[in-house]
Amino acid sequence: MISFIILHYKNINDTIECIKSIEKIKTKKKKSIIVVDNNSLSEEESKKILRYTSDLIKLEKNYGFANGNNFGCNYAKEKYHPEFICVVNNDIVINQESFIDEIYKVYDLTNFDILGPKIITNDGDSVNPFYAYQTIEEIDKKIKYHKKLVNIYNNIILRNLLIYYMKIKHLFMKPKKLLNGEKSQYNVALHGCALIFSKNYYEKYKDIFYKETFLYHEEEFLDYRRRKDNLITYYDSNLEVFHKEGSSLNQAFSNNYEKLIFRNTEIIKSLTLLKKIIEENKQI
Repeated sequence: MISFIILHYKNINDTIECIKSIEKIKTKKKKSIIVVDNNSLSEEESKKILRYTSDLIKLEKNYGFANGNNFGCNYAKEKYHPEFICVVNNDIVINQESFIDEIYKVYDLTNFDILGPKIITNDGDSVNPFYAYQTIEEIDKKIKYHKKLVNIYNNIILRNLLIYYMKIKHLFMKPKKLLNGEKSQYNVALHGCALIFSKNYYEKYKDIFYKETFLYHEEEFLDYRRRKDNLITYYDSNLEVFHKEGSSLNQAFSNNYEKLIFRNTEIIKSLTLLKKIIEENKQI
């Protein structure tokens, strides 16, 4: 048994497409699809999802990424006791028919705690393995960078100057093609939009994700656990999903600068918390 957790927020069309792509996966293994709604579905939209799965969890408020997914994962553990829990963003599409069978094969070879697939984006790039910040120096540098961006986006003169700067920069910049993801690897950080957790992992922790974050950089918290608790992570370049990237956030904000301010503010919160945990060398 494998349970798929889809965290829904705002974009019903993406969620339905994600569900349909999971349904098309060919396997003799049992699978369940659990949709967790972060308090955004209308009654009509709920009915649409219930046509595909009876496992719909409607939360009374927006709990964000980590806690929203924790609700779904805990539900799956209690109801289905799955061998694997696959957590995917609602803007993920799985076109690989052998996706589930491949997970079982990889586990037999690696005994992984967390598995990450190749994540193809609109640009054709792969975002796995994920580069996770590990040192206080790196985190401090990024916190300062995102604070600077918030100040710029809040100031109409500064953000217009930034727009002109970026336009000029892109005139002279050659587009970079990421060469990431061609090689399968052990013990690397993995992108949060598509993660497969084995029973090995979820039986060790009360929650799949560190619950104190709301949004962004959950990857660093998982990677901190990996290093702290000697977990086995594995990136499999033969396992593949497609990621549309950010469609739910685009639905939530009509104003692009409000979206950017929100995004960078949440990143600052997450990185500040990560820095504190590393400094205190805490178990999470």
